[in-house]
Amino acid sequence: MKKFCYLILALLFTGTLYAQDNMTGEEIAQKARHSNRSPKGVVVKANIIMKNMISGKTETRNAVVITVDNNGLAKGLFRFTNSSYSGTTMLTLERKGQDNLQYLYLPSVGSPRQIEGSDKEKNFVDTDFSNEDLGGSKVEDYTYKRLADQKIGGKDCYVLERYPKSKNSKFSKHVVILDKATMIPISVQFYGKSGRIIKTMKSSDIRAIAANINVPFYVEVTDVEKKTQTILNVTSAIEKQVNQGYFNRNRMNMKWAEE
Repeated sequence: MKKFCYLILALLFTGTLYAQDNMTGEEIAQKARHSNRSPKGVVVKANIIMKNMISGKTETRNAVVITVDNNGLAKGLFRFTNSSYSGTTMLTLERKGQDNLQYLYLPSVGSPRQIEGSDKEKNFVDTDFSNEDLGGSKVEDYTYKRLADQKIGGKDCYVLERYPKSKNSKFSKHVVILDKATMIPISVQFYGKSGRIIKTMKSSDIRAIAANINVPFYVEVTDVEKKTQTILNVTSAIEKQVNQGYFNRNRMNMKWAEE
């Protein structure tokens, strides 16, 4: 990535701040969508803890997440690398002007199946992450309202309300808080049709792993109704050249060097 001198960065930053103050909610969402992406690739390794908040029972799995930006369109892979779910893989392909494609590969089945749009709000393999959380939605799937900016934990933040366009959504709205400096969502509240919060997502320990690429090293998703929680603790995150052949529905069973 190109490195600019500090003077030019300072001038650009001043101009960016002015532009940001006048952005609409959808423009902020689009900016977040295009932030923290790499045309080479980003590889994240993490421990995932699934917790029953009533019984206290927990289960831990390891996972690898690989993402790449291809001319403004994201490709993503999520794979469990141990436990009985080892090899279970999600492939997400962003498409211009069309719904994103998602495929789920289960080693026990032996072939990937496409995840239908109606299933994007369903949970991914017993976690509290939905298929939508793993890239199944598009900015255009929502309408937006920008609320007053806030300072949270010392961070200047954008605050957005987004409303699903689909009448079949189980959510009435999401309240999203974005860190202005990194464009990482540090909080998302999911409201049900009843108007109550039914799910929350929080992220913290945001670290810069390369120029203009930031990764939250802690993500916590809580299902308020089911009393379950999924915690993702990142153990490593790097920018590196990844094999583009990974992002192929017909090769979802292949081993990755990054595992």
